[in-house]
Amino acid sequence: MSNKQLELYERALARERAARKEAERILEEKSRELYYKSEELKKTNQKLESLVHTAHSELQGVFGNIADAYVMMNLEGVPIKMNSVAEELLGYTVEDHINLYKLVVEEDQHLVSKSFEKLVTTGAITNFEINIRRSNDEIRCVQINASVIYDPANKPLAAQGIVRDITLQKQSEQELIDSQNRLSTLILNLESGVLLEDENRNIVITNKRFCDFFSIPVPPELLQGQNCEQAAEQSKDLFENPEDFVSRINELLVNKEQVLADELSMRDGRVLERDFIPIYEDGYYKGHLWTYRDVTLRRKYRESIEAERQKYSNIIANMNLGLIEVNNDDEILMINQSLEEMSGYTEAELLGEKGMDILLYPGDRDKLNAENESRQHGASNSYEIRARRKNGELRHWLISGAPNYNINGKVVGSIGIHLDITDLKNLELQKENLLRKLEKSNDELQEYAHVVSHDLKSPLRSLSALVDWIREDNRDCFDEQTFANFGLIDQTLEKMEQLISDVLNYSSMGIENSKREQVPVKQVLDDIRTLIHIPEHIKLTYPENLPVLLADRVKLQQLFQNLIGNAIAYCDKNPGWVQISWEEQQNVYLFKVSDNGVGIAPEYHDKIFKIFQSLQKRKESTGVGLSIVKKIVELYNGKIWLESTPGEGTTFYFTLVK
Repeated sequence: MSNKQLELYERALARERAARKEAERILEEKSRELYYKSEELKKTNQKLESLVHTAHSELQGVFGNIADAYVMMNLEGVPIKMNSVAEELLGYTVEDHINLYKLVVEEDQHLVSKSFEKLVTTGAITNFEINIRRSNDEIRCVQINASVIYDPANKPLAAQGIVRDITLQKQSEQELIDSQNRLSTLILNLESGVLLEDENRNIVITNKRFCDFFSIPVPPELLQGQNCEQAAEQSKDLFENPEDFVSRINELLVNKEQVLADELSMRDGRVLERDFIPIYEDGYYKGHLWTYRDVTLRRKYRESIEAERQKYSNIIANMNLGLIEVNNDDEILMINQSLEEMSGYTEAELLGEKGMDILLYPGDRDKLNAENESRQHGASNSYEIRARRKNGELRHWLISGAPNYNINGKVVGSIGIHLDITDLKNLELQKENLLRKLEKSNDELQEYAHVVSHDLKSPLRSLSALVDWIREDNRDCFDEQTFANFGLIDQTLEKMEQLISDVLNYSSMGIENSKREQVPVKQVLDDIRTLIHIPEHIKLTYPENLPVLLADRVKLQQLFQNLIGNAIAYCDKNPGWVQISWEEQQNVYLFKVSDNGVGIAPEYHDKIFKIFQSLQKRKESTGVGLSIVKKIVELYNGKIWLESTPGEGTTFYFTLVK
């Protein structure tokens, strides 16, 4: 290589090194710049991520705390996300994987496909109402506002929406509609004629009665919107004073003040009563209401009552019952002569005085205040008070009071009819004393009966013991006839003791001193079956569904046991039977005890219930059993009777009050 070539080569290397150095410098600057930009972008990304997280948290907070239910679902209807309000409304959570479409009630299912098609097509639905079934089967009405969620390619991915429970709102709306309908029906069917006009005198509502009053030959609904400015002129000839009718209407419309009970006399003899009621809203006049009532009969009644009042005034003044008329302040307006005699005061002394202050015994003031308060509300009443005559004597009065009304139906006082029942109260007091004495006597008699029963049974038992000793001590000395006589003595003693016991039971039966309880009749009959001897050839039957009675168990057992024992004792058939049945009537239970025994002739049907009466002389019968039965039935306010055919059997009927 020549020197020139070498020089050129070195120069080329130098330029290359310089270019490389410049490229490295530029690359270093670009790298530094890129680093700074990447750091700046990193910080920006961090800020964006923070903002996104904050926005997401805020959105989660909004959906979590929104007052309405928020639901996000896939296009198949399965929830993806729900807030707590939605979970409470539906009764399900996202984890339940329910299908929202299936919550719609069957009769609303046809609306689902239409609403879903609209949602997908338009991207949203608003104010869509439907009925759903919660997890507890409760039906709720909801309003749905929903929108579609799209992916970046604008393809529907899911749907989200607000579900608002409007069940109460719908109920309120329906109640309002029902109320409006009832009010409209009420107005249309009122006995009063009604006309409601707006501030321009256009008809808002009227009814058939109004059309009848003024002989308007069209239905009331066709009058709505019609103007009434010339109506008075058109109908004035229906009234006795046409011009007064028109001028009075104009006066009311100008003054716009409420007026009640204007009377209008019509040419056909009817009398109408009119009310004018102006209607204001926020201080602005919005129209008025006319009401018309036919008071022709009331006017005639008032005139008739006045004539009757005059006609009977002399009778009232001299009737044997004391009469007082007072106002609402208890001030006496009128009394009759009998009241003067009852109280010892003259009419002049009582008029204008307060009856409570001058006639009433102070201890009965609260009672009279309460009765007067009830009469202020239109109640009639009857009550007793204590009164003082002018001479200070204490008397008992029975008062029948009624409110006194004016012609407008307002209570303006009361009228009371007074009867002096002092003698009757004294008799009641004597009766109470006699009852207490009778109760004491009954107790003493009951105690005496027990003592006598014990004292009578003691010698019988001693006599029975003596007979047993004589029989045992002389067993080898007496013949068979003597022992037979001893047997008769034993039977007589046993019957005597049973008779004493039955008489004691009979005397005690009319006294209800036992505690009543709920007693199952079947249980009583089950007990009787184990207590008495039922021969093998006799069958006792009764149903399972016997009632439960409020009664004394012992008396109930005596009742059935005597009837069953009586039926068994007089059964002459093989096989024999005793059947018990019952039926429930309005206020009583009816029981039947039937048998196929000897029967009872009609002439003995009443006799057998009397004490010591027996159809056949039997050693075990004392003639007291059916008397006890009758007493127990009557003790429980029942009745007993029988039907019987001699030779075929008997049925005893008895009732017990529920």
